[in-house]
Amino acid sequence: MKIKAVLFDCDGLMFDTENYSHRIWTRIAKEEGVRLPDDFFMMITGAGRKNTEAYMNSIEGIEKVMPRARAERFDLDAFRKMEKDALTKPGLVELTKWLQAHGYLTAVCSSSNSEYVHTLISTVSEKLEYDAVVGGDMTTRGKPDPEIFLLGAKTLGVAPENCLVLEDSKQGIIAARRAGMHSCFIPDTVKPDAEMEESIEYRRGSLREVIGLLEEENEYGNE
Repeated sequence: MKIKAVLFDCDGLMFDTENYSHRIWTRIAKEEGVRLPDDFFMMITGAGRKNTEAYMNSIEGIEKVMPRARAERFDLDAFRKMEKDALTKPGLVELTKWLQAHGYLTAVCSSSNSEYVHTLISTVSEKLEYDAVVGGDMTTRGKPDPEIFLLGAKTLGVAPENCLVLEDSKQGIIAARRAGMHSCFIPDTVKPDAEMEESIEYRRGSLREVIGLLEEENEYGNE
């Protein structure tokens, strides 16, 4: 592979927001007496609201949980008041700065809206800049549709086959494959099922370890 650009997912990949989300949904569901299905978090992680609407509507009593959970989950003022780096995933700063120093283009491609993404980036203690931020509000179809990654590549002016997608979700990994891009799975809260395993190209234990993957690509990629 010849990588020119790295596309980051946001929630669960750059920031520890999936665990934050799980706690909110679980607490409110318990308060409302609603049972969340066993596959609930697998289904919603990495997917935009457009893609989960039918699934959500199939859950009995979810209408009592959803408005409260979403309001608390995406309360931007709450994120702005957090201590710096409260949610920053290990290796994010190191990897981002390494990519910039080595001439890679970078984009954040998130199912969440772009204002939310910029707010999370502002919670990092060191100033991080990306060449593009593509939010779910800028697309019509959510992951696992490849639209968001293809838009990210187009914005950067890089061909899909020269992009490496970093993802922690099933929907994101499948979207990367459908986009014709390379992908690296960084585990967070999702345990891969058989369908996801078929779509994973690389996997590393943390964002920091992506540096080694790209160093190997630089050494052997053109042989």
